[in-house]
Amino acid sequence: MKCNIHSWMQAYIGVVDNPYFAVSGEDGSYRIGNLPPGTYTVAIWQEKLGRQEQQVTVAPHSNTQADVTFKGAN
Repeated sequence: MKCNIHSWMQAYIGVVDNPYFAVSGEDGSYRIGNLPPGTYTVAIWQEKLGRQEQQVTVAPHSNTQADVTFKGAN
C-alpha cells in the first residue's frame, strides 16, 4: 500500500493460505513453530531483493534450521 499524500509512506501486506509464516526480526532471524514433519518450500521475500525459495525437510522432533542469503545482497 502507498499513501496518496506522502510518497515516502508505504506498507506491504503478505497473504498466505496456511498458518505457517513468520516476519523476521531486526536481525533477520525468523521462527516458524509447530510445523509438522515433511518437506516444504520456504519462500522468503524482501521488498528490494525480491523472492527466494528453498526446500526444507523437517524431521519429527527436530529443530530444523534454514539459512538464506539473498543473491546480490552485500
